[in-house]
Order: sequence, then structure tokens, then C-alpha cells
Amino acid sequence: MAAGNYPANDNDTNKIPCLPVATDEVPVPDMGVIAGRKALDRAAAVVGDQVDLILHASIYHQGRDHHWNSAPYIQRELGITDAFALNLEGMSNGGMAAIDLAMAQLEAGRGTSALITTADRFCPPGFDRWRGSYGIPFGDGATALVLSTTGGFARIHAVASTTDASLEPLHRGTAPFTTAYGVVANENLRTPKKSYLEEVGSESVLQRAEETLLSAVSKVLDRTGHRVDDFARVLVPNMGHGMMEAQFFKPLNIPAERTLWNWGRHAGHMGAGDLSAGVARLVEKKEVGPGDLVLMIGTGGGYSVTVAVLEIESVPEWPETTTDFDLPADVRDLVRA
Repeated sequence: MAAGNYPANDNDTNKIPCLPVATDEVPVPDMGVIAGRKALDRAAAVVGDQVDLILHASIYHQGRDHHWNSAPYIQRELGITDAFALNLEGMSNGGMAAIDLAMAQLEAGRGTSALITTADRFCPPGFDRWRGSYGIPFGDGATALVLSTTGGFARIHAVASTTDASLEPLHRGTAPFTTAYGVVANENLRTPKKSYLEEVGSESVLQRAEETLLSAVSKVLDRTGHRVDDFARVLVPNMGHGMMEAQFFKPLNIPAERTLWNWGRHAGHMGAGDLSAGVARLVEKKEVGPGDLVLMIGTGGGYSVTVAVLEIESVPEWPETTTDFDLPADVRDLVRA
């Protein structure tokens, strides 16, 4: 704020005291490799060297403008052979959509294990992490999780996905389509959103988003017989407090304390990785125990929603990787306050 990069009124609404910022030393795809390697190390006793599917989800630049996929790069760097690797463009819902797609393939008998990675770095000149979108400050990070039909520390009982395509213009805006790639300095997602909101009104957008959210939640809960009150934790995307309150807390009638809001406000929106990072956070900090249910809710432009019911079966002894950042002492004191 002191440097003029973050308006004070945005800070008052978002309540985001800090964001993790990656350095130039590690390219974005290698962030996914690092996360993937940690996840595979943790899952080694279950899956060994066998990975049949690799899905990589992201929402921003992956190191090359076009004609290149980062998922096969991650596969090669991890030394995985005889697997199918694919990039997903589900925007912020990409990580959760990958879970849905991977589960379908595993349940169909087309393999026994899948690796899902995400990685994003929201850096200049192409992106303004503080003001790039309404109510969503962006933090750099990478995540990975392993799905297996042969064992693990938690079980996914059901997953459901849906899309309300009437909200697709929210991220497209009214500008004409372009014919080539190009970096736009400080790409601003507010511009297309502003034009669409002026056309239809924010109330219409919030109402349709809420209906889509509740529809997906109802689908998955109908399959398991649970209610929202049955879940020890409800994981939702990391956003500013005002956005989360309008989009999740009020529609689901849950307090912020049942989510990971207090951690997410220090991590920012990690593109497609908020939900898998949230699961790691819960397990690493032992904030859940055997038998606890976790409701995972991912959302993304389009407007798509994926919801999964997760049951914790055991809590492994994992070192913490999602907790504290290397902050100056004065900033650390501010964050704790």
C-alpha cells in the first residue's frame, strides 16, 4: 500500500496482509515438479513407481507462450514412464476438475494411480497480483496430490461437477477476439468483469453463481447422504474476505472459522491449487482426525464448480510445507496480529 501497488480500500475489503511471491530462480513448471516429487515421496508406500495419469492445472503463464505442454515436462522431470500426461485449462477450478476426471479414469479401470499438479506465478509484466481482479489477490505456489485405488490416508466418497455457461462472458468481456498470443502489461481481469457487470448487474451474477454452487453441493451430498453441518471443515478457494463471504460463507451458511480462511488470507489465491493445498494444510497441522469429513469446493471461470466429499481415514506424520513464510520480523508480527 505504501508503494501505491495496493489500494487501501481493497485491503479493507480483502483483509489480506501478505502474499507469497516466487523468485526468478525456479521456473513455474519446476514448481510443479517440486510439489509432485514431494507428493510422490509421501505416497511411495502405496503407489511406488506406478503412475498412470498426470494432470497439470494452471491459470497463468507456464514458461512458453504456445505449442508446448508443461504436463509432459513434469512427467519427464519426475522420471515417470508409461503414463498419460495432460494439461487442463479449468481456470481456478482446474485442480478440482482434475480430481473429477482422474477419478473417472481410475474407476473405469484405466489405471490405479494418478498425479495431479498445479503451479502458478503471478508476476509482472503480465500480471498484477494485487489489483488484477476484483476481490482476489493472487499468491504464487505449487501443489500436488496422488489418487490411488489401492490405499491412502483419505477416501473420496463422491465428486460432482457442473457449469453455468451463462456466466462465461464474465471473464471474456465485450472486446473482440484476437488472432495471436501476446503479453499485455499488467493484465487486468477487472476490465472484462466490469463490462459484464455493468451490462447485467452484480446481483444477477451472484445469484447465478450461488445457484450453481448449491446445485453442485446438493448433487454430491445427495449421493453420500450428508449435510453441510456434518463436515468438520469446508474448503473453498482462497479469496478476499468480502468475495468469500458473498460467494461461500453466506450461501452455505457457514462461518469463516470452518474454512481455512485464516491460512488462505496469508497464501492468496494460488490459481488451481487452493483446494489441494488446503488438504495438505489440514493434515500437516493435524487439524483433522480419523473419521472427519471434509467438503472440498472448487470454482472457476466459465462458471464451473466441482465438489468432493473427503473422509480422513488416518493422519500421516508429514513435515509442514504449507505453513509459514520467510517473513521479516515486523511483517510476521503483523500477520500474527
